[in-house]
Amino acid sequence: MSERYDFLGVGGLAVDWLMSVDRLPIADDKYPARLVGKLPGGFIANATCGAGRLGLRSAYIGWTGDDADADLLVDDFGAHGVDPAGLVRVPGELTPFTVVITDQAARRAILLPNSPLYNQPLAPEHLALAARSRVVYTYPRDAAWVDALAGAAETGGGWLALDVESAIPLRGPALRAAIDRAAIVFIHRDALAALHDGPVREIVQPDQWIVMTGGGEGAWGIAADMAEPVHQPARRVKAVDTTGAGDCFHAALIAARLDGATLREALAFASAAAALKVQHRGARGGLPTRAEVEALLAT
Repeated sequence: MSERYDFLGVGGLAVDWLMSVDRLPIADDKYPARLVGKLPGGFIANATCGAGRLGLRSAYIGWTGDDADADLLVDDFGAHGVDPAGLVRVPGELTPFTVVITDQAARRAILLPNSPLYNQPLAPEHLALAARSRVVYTYPRDAAWVDALAGAAETGGGWLALDVESAIPLRGPALRAAIDRAAIVFIHRDALAALHDGPVREIVQPDQWIVMTGGGEGAWGIAADMAEPVHQPARRVKAVDTTGAGDCFHAALIAARLDGATLREALAFASAAAALKVQHRGARGGLPTRAEVEALLAT
């Protein structure tokens, strides 16, 4: 019998060039920068590693070049307990990379060079992995991508979770249709306001959670049976680097829902996980274990 996964991440993989500066740059100036390192990254891959650290049986689908950076990413998946079962190395291509710039106040800017590997088609074996997963976590790359992954997950009794980042290409009614397919939607509250100008309760589907993030202001979540969103303040800790904090938050909230937590309980669990994460550098530095999150919640 084929192994069933708790968490399957799809897409969103890169190597991060992490730079540290005294303050974030503005136009028409020059700034000294310190190279912190070349680290594994990619927002979906980071969350998948976060799920692995929390004890979920996790797997990943994505595309790399056939180079040393691909080796770095594969090795790091292993270190976080993630099975790269759907990873494809594409000969002749460079592994995607990003440039992450952080300042002394733990603010950040991320540069996202485009890559042809971001637009690769899903293969039948990828959809077979999705059908063997309790949750498929991805982003709304395009309508066909979302429909294929949601359909495969539902075939196997699982469900879809979507990270709706500001840089995604899908917009308008197509994005609304994609959001309707997901059991959990993560979206910045400003982006949601641009998508829907009425109360958020008007668009929540049955059995769906919409989670609106606000950085240092915390997060808001709403389910279909709630009249208004519930607010979860961000925990006040000494942040070193906020890169990957949202990815960690998403993984922890999904893990809590899989455990049967209520939305309010899941928000608290995810907030604690993110608070532990931001005290370390790099997108995956300091990803917490379940025991570490529970210990912080106990205090």
